[in-house]
Amino acid sequence: MKENLIKHTVDLVKIPSVIGNEKEIADYVEAFLKRHLKNIIRHNNSLIAFNDFEPSKKNITLLGHLDTVPGSNDYTGQVIDGKIYGLGASDMKGGLAVMMTLIEYFSNKESKYNLVYVFYEKEEGPYQENGLEPLLQNYDIIQKSDIAFALEPTNNRIQMGCLGTMHGWVKFKGKRAHSARPWEGENAIHKAYKLLEKLYNFDRKEYDFEGLKFYEVMNATMVEYSGGRNIIPEEFRININYRFAPGKTIEQAKQEFIDFVGNQAEVEFTDISPAGKVCKDNPILKEMINQFNLQVEAKQAWTDVGRLSLYGVDAVNFGPGDTAQAHQKNEYIPVENLIKNFEIYSKFFSVT
Repeated sequence: MKENLIKHTVDLVKIPSVIGNEKEIADYVEAFLKRHLKNIIRHNNSLIAFNDFEPSKKNITLLGHLDTVPGSNDYTGQVIDGKIYGLGASDMKGGLAVMMTLIEYFSNKESKYNLVYVFYEKEEGPYQENGLEPLLQNYDIIQKSDIAFALEPTNNRIQMGCLGTMHGWVKFKGKRAHSARPWEGENAIHKAYKLLEKLYNFDRKEYDFEGLKFYEVMNATMVEYSGGRNIIPEEFRININYRFAPGKTIEQAKQEFIDFVGNQAEVEFTDISPAGKVCKDNPILKEMINQFNLQVEAKQAWTDVGRLSLYGVDAVNFGPGDTAQAHQKNEYIPVENLIKNFEIYSKFFSVT
């Protein structure tokens, strides 16, 4: 199956699919799915595919997003020194290639599970626009999973849970004036110095959750202001991104954010995503970890494991991509990672 893994990955990275432009890649994947599986559901540019369920078998869902972040790659589709290059190669078209190769593999071989494959759009953008949400709202097949695997880049390690994330604009108000006579106004940028100092001194906070180490972080990521270079600004806004540990609700995290800002400025939340459940007690997952002696660690980022947790679905991240390559210029994925990931899934799903 090595040739299939390489071919699918190369073909996928050659199809541009920056978030919001997934139609071409969705058409390509849909045509592939129709050649191999009985049941295909398409919702916008997202797909669910599966064969008829056998009631005696447990259900497993494999998920992967079709979109990439914007970027460039000088070696798109090339295989150099055992690495496949292309935008999204690690995040996460290599994972999609594993899913497609598994579909081929089990087209003439029995699996001990009912396998559901989900390819969806708009993962790399705002939480509310994510293409997995309408699939969960309009169809109940994913919720029937005994466990779901998101093939996000994890270097073939099981990454449990995920950090929650929220963005908030912190708004400082001042008074407009000429910069030659600043005493006639009130500089909104200057008023932010105490909060910026707090952020500068905000060290990562380690949280031990069910034996896994997560790190909470808070960072200023964008700023906006009103005025010009010779104007004392009347408004200054800082976007703060807070990554919070599993075990905290969205309301708890929002309150911590507000408490951190205090009475220095107004807060406007713009994008909030829940933390993911750590499902260490899932029997299928425990069997897989033990069978292949897989390394287990915390997911120090957000993925749709958080969204699936809200729907009561046990889920983990386990994919072939190199986490250090995600969103990088000249992104690549090692071929050996693809092979290892495919071998683990195919052996685990096979009837012995």
